[in-house]
Amino acid sequence: MLLGVTGALAAGFTVPTSGVVGIGRGGAWVAGVDDLTAQGINPAALSRIDHDVMLQLAATDARVTFDRADEGSDVFAPVSDTAGPLTSPNVAWGKRFGPVTVAVGAWTPYGPRLAFDTNGPQRFTLTEMTVLSGKAGPSIAWQATDTLSLGAGGAWTFVHVDQELVAHLAPLSFQPDDNPDYDVVTRITASDFRELTWNAGLLWDTGRFAVGASYLPRITYEPTGSMTSDFSRNIYATDDSPFGKVIANDTATDPDVAMTVVLPPTARLGVLFRPSATVEVEANVVWERWGVMPPLSVTELDLVVETTLPEDPVITEPVTLPMDTKDAWSVHLGGAWQVADDWEARAGVFGETSAVTPEYRSVMLPDGNKLGYGLGASRHRDGLSIDVGWQHAITPKTERDDSWVTQVQIDPQTGEVGIGKLVGDGDLGGHTFVLGAGFTWTPGD
Repeated sequence: MLLGVTGALAAGFTVPTSGVVGIGRGGAWVAGVDDLTAQGINPAALSRIDHDVMLQLAATDARVTFDRADEGSDVFAPVSDTAGPLTSPNVAWGKRFGPVTVAVGAWTPYGPRLAFDTNGPQRFTLTEMTVLSGKAGPSIAWQATDTLSLGAGGAWTFVHVDQELVAHLAPLSFQPDDNPDYDVVTRITASDFRELTWNAGLLWDTGRFAVGASYLPRITYEPTGSMTSDFSRNIYATDDSPFGKVIANDTATDPDVAMTVVLPPTARLGVLFRPSATVEVEANVVWERWGVMPPLSVTELDLVVETTLPEDPVITEPVTLPMDTKDAWSVHLGGAWQVADDWEARAGVFGETSAVTPEYRSVMLPDGNKLGYGLGASRHRDGLSIDVGWQHAITPKTERDDSWVTQVQIDPQTGEVGIGKLVGDGDLGGHTFVLGAGFTWTPGD
């Protein structure tokens, strides 16, 4: 189960297809899936398995760039993500018993982590974020006829959120600005290991043509954890404040906060054509209902800030990060060519709409309309298949001058949470890279 850990960013900034072969086909891997990644993509396709053991490892890397729009005399330097790749294992076993195939494994989405300069102009929306998720469980496929298979699976699933940004600690009567003297580094860490989910699929395959479809329902996580605020670089924690030292301690922690994280229902449909015995071409469409995702809020707060004031302020209002999401669609076209008896080459292209409303795009939610491609290859010999895959998604740089992304501003005297300065205007774009390799062993072959 621990091998099922991966990174996943909400709001569509993930690679929808999990699996080394799938990314090499540009995500066109619903009607043609013929390995154990079918557990997460289309469990009906497990009927193509005889007896397999699979292990894969992929690394996802994001390169998000943001050039915040200059404001008068404030000239902001461009910033780029520096987090580095995040690895994602995938392991499974499956065996056919007559018309029924059973499998068990851990499978994951592919997604990057993000990290930026804690003093950069983007700091009010994000300095660091990793969202880890994974699934593990059994699946079953039933070959009802020579051409029709049905499949379903259940899984234990979890999410872990680790996110850091800078809040603006200044009286709400002050005009909010970028003055670092009012910075408070705030870190939120929360987990939910209690959720269960399922998926289902069907596959119709005549040999020359195949149609596959699958559905994954909405998953609602209720992670709980802590929120810590670091005041060490805030002017109210020093003697330089006009009021003298107001904040007594450098940090304050609330150990019992809550969040709600929603991953969307996802439907996939693929159509495959085999013009010859050595070539197959597949076209897919994927719908992700990101519009069901609520604003990301930290609730159940009871954060006491120890001060020199007669009464310590207590932050109890929810801290809501500015965001808005919408449903996303993607189309994929790819396939494979059997170059020789033991060699297969793959390629594919795809396009995907953004799951983030344009006015709310930021370094925390960098998802935009994107285009991409995949390349891959396999070698099959003596019951062992070695697979490699590569995928590159490009989010073109776009300029916004109507952003609704704002600072989180907190009043140090009352603990009241307000809406600070608009900080999201500028040029935002990036690239996501996935590189993976793995093997599938068929005992007895």
